[in-house]
Amino acid sequence: SAPAPDEAAARLAYQQSVAQAERSKSQRQAQTQAQRARAAAEAALRGTQTTSPAPENLRQDSPSQEQPVPEAGQSTSTAIVDQVLSQLTLGDVAFNTPTVINIEETVSVRVALSPDQGRAAVSERITEPGEVVAESLQISNLMEARLTGEGFKIVAVTAERQAVSSGITEWIWDITPVAEGKQQLTLTMDALITVNGALVPKTLRTFRKPIEVEVTPVQRAGALLGEHGKWAWSTLLLPLWAWLSRRKKNAAKASLEASK
Repeated sequence: SAPAPDEAAARLAYQQSVAQAERSKSQRQAQTQAQRARAAAEAALRGTQTTSPAPENLRQDSPSQEQPVPEAGQSTSTAIVDQVLSQLTLGDVAFNTPTVINIEETVSVRVALSPDQGRAAVSERITEPGEVVAESLQISNLMEARLTGEGFKIVAVTAERQAVSSGITEWIWDITPVAEGKQQLTLTMDALITVNGALVPKTLRTFRKPIEVEVTPVQRAGALLGEHGKWAWSTLLLPLWAWLSRRKKNAAKASLEASK
């Protein structure tokens, strides 16, 4: 038998609600899939922008984005220095060493160096006072000679760093004592060599020579008077001058009275 009108209407309404629910579910699933696809696309886009290199003009205008270029490693092996030193020429050096100097005296110290002229030739160039010392020495094409001493005022007459060629190269200093007694001068000879692309000094020889600085009795008295001159004038000379003036005045007065 046919269903009653109310029952038919209820069944129709139920079927419509079920169809509506199915359509809503399908729409939600479609939205979820669309959202997932959109998120995946955005993530892929962000990853591409992160890993892709910046445009050339942007890299040039943004120094902070530039990556430093690593430098080649520099060797610290001493074999490099040994190799450089093995290539130096063996020559001769001579210099004078004054043994006694007066404290008011200025003398010169001369160094003569040669890779090819021989010891006699460099020794003959030393005409300044004192003992002449001659030694063998490795020589580079760029050398530096330094003269030091705490008890002296030292003035370099020539450049201390000089290029060296064949023949004779010379260094000269003027030295003046500033303290008496036993002093010491030190002569240092350096070769300028290239290590890892940098020019650095390598000390080859160091010569230390004692010098006696003399002070005569007259110089000592003069120094004492110069240091204590004001005290000597006020304590000794001024009273003596006053006494002599009074004595002279009294003698003149006595002579005048005797003549009357």
